[in-house]
Amino acid sequence: MNLNPEFQRQLQLEFSSARLVGVPLILGVIFALTYLIDDYHFANVTAQSALGLFLLMVSFWGARQAVDSVLDEQRSHTWDTQRLSALDPWTMVCGKLLGSTLVVWYGCVICLVVYGLAANNTSNFFWVCGYAITSGLLVQNLSLLLSLIALRKGQINSNSVIIGLAIIAAFTIGSWIMPLAEDPQALQNKANIAWYGLNVTDQLLTLITVCLALFWCVVGNYRLMAQELRIRTLPWVWLAFAIFLIVYTGGFIPAEQFGDYFYSIAFGICLTLCYLIVFAEYNEPMRIKRLLGYMTKENWLRSAEELPLWCITFVLACLLAIPLSFLHPADVNELHIYPLPILLLLFFSYGKNPQRAFSLTLLSLVLLYGVLPALFETAKQEWLVALFFPLFTDSMVLSIVYVAVQSALIWYFLYQRWQESV
Repeated sequence: MNLNPEFQRQLQLEFSSARLVGVPLILGVIFALTYLIDDYHFANVTAQSALGLFLLMVSFWGARQAVDSVLDEQRSHTWDTQRLSALDPWTMVCGKLLGSTLVVWYGCVICLVVYGLAANNTSNFFWVCGYAITSGLLVQNLSLLLSLIALRKGQINSNSVIIGLAIIAAFTIGSWIMPLAEDPQALQNKANIAWYGLNVTDQLLTLITVCLALFWCVVGNYRLMAQELRIRTLPWVWLAFAIFLIVYTGGFIPAEQFGDYFYSIAFGICLTLCYLIVFAEYNEPMRIKRLLGYMTKENWLRSAEELPLWCITFVLACLLAIPLSFLHPADVNELHIYPLPILLLLFFSYGKNPQRAFSLTLLSLVLLYGVLPALFETAKQEWLVALFFPLFTDSMVLSIVYVAVQSALIWYFLYQRWQESV
């Protein structure tokens, strides 16, 4: 049988004889202690300990394994060799994710078996296991996704941040799995949720949502791995993801308020995705130069391959802003959105220290939209505050002028920085 070569390599690195024996041995000692606490039989303490150990192992240990499967390659200077191999992106993703975390799932299966034997009421067993397994897979896939992003950004020492997020995810998962495991009536206490007129139970919708998030994490890992292997890709997946989020979230809007709130929510989703992806992408000035060169030659296929992903959601946000401007929902009348942070991040990314672009952007935003406006507001100079927040003015003409001045300045400095970098 021909196994995935990357999967085999990860098994040789992670699934040692010591772990094969040590994991059940350590878990056996812990469960022996809980067995004594439960007065010499499997009961509530053993069940809760087994489920808690599952959540800790699948999130903390599993996230660490998923992250190290990529970032350790870069630290060991073996990542470039792997990228030059004949392995395709799907083989790499499956091999690294499944191979590096198989020892984790080896221990997790033992915990689930003990939980099934010790649980006082197994009526919720399917839902508890379904939530636990899918959530664990989601945390591990998300950890791999973040590690690939960190690799592209050159942040190979970001293990602690990613694992910290995994720990937060473990506590979040436990906060709604533990009550379900403790209370046999928890399923009956759940309410129905309307989604596009369909009444779906809370627990089923939660499980479906986690599965959908897992699907998109797997797709994201595949696309990022393809980019690492220098395989050209079109941005249709990012566009599909944005449309999916808009359609999925729109299902929770009440039918009588759908027309008022759909465009504002969709606009917020697109702008949020725009901010997130511009921080996650590797922003290099030569990419823009290649894009402009392909567009000049009318090579639209190559142009689409070089197009930054933030442009996709930014265009969507601009299109959604047109109907939103005429609707004026009551809760967004005072909503002020400024996309200039994207240009600020690009400005610092094109500098000599692109690794500091994120911190410099945050510092600039605090100064431009926090400290300076507060100083001018304290000094009763409202017209200077309006330079930073144009919509605070009572005159539409002045608002447009201030917006044009802001945009012109940042575009000018960004263009100058880009010309210096290419």
